[in-house]
Amino acid sequence: MSDLRSIIYDAGVPVEGHFIFADGDHALIKLEMDTLWHHPKELGIVLDALAVAERLPQPDVILGVPTGGQKLADELVKSGRLSIPIAYLERVPGGTKQDFRFVSKQDEELASAATHIRIYEDVVTTLSSIAGVVKLLNPEQQEIHSLAIWRRGVVKEVYRVGVQDHYLVEEVMPSFAPGICPYPGCKKR
Repeated sequence: MSDLRSIIYDAGVPVEGHFIFADGDHALIKLEMDTLWHHPKELGIVLDALAVAERLPQPDVILGVPTGGQKLADELVKSGRLSIPIAYLERVPGGTKQDFRFVSKQDEELASAATHIRIYEDVVTTLSSIAGVVKLLNPEQQEIHSLAIWRRGVVKEVYRVGVQDHYLVEEVMPSFAPGICPYPGCKKR
């Protein structure tokens, strides 16, 4: 979907600079998906593509990885693009970036009863956040698909267990171990 890539670029989502990610890797380009929310036309096109989700089965319930994916799931339903129930998640206080729990017992029951589940995310690097959501589900009895706007890194196969991952745009943005960061002013740690 090269035109979606152009639309996202036009909205100013890729930002150049020196960035240090949660895993300690450094990068010279970061995808700032929150910028997309300030460009309603471009956001609408991306949301339409997420709602259509070509080649994916119709889900019984949707989930969003907190916070970016949750924001997408909420907007897809609020805008009327999807009329599918949402099971809400939150990060576990004091947990790792991939530790989630259901917000309520009703959310857990809704997700547990579903046969087909779709998990939304804005940006995927390794797929670890999606894997954190899949841990709350039952992949042996549920068909689980994830759909993200952008895959920016190399997915680790260990995180693909129990989920089929899909992306609107797949363009790897290079990242570097701290010791080999090419940014001139980088303080290597």
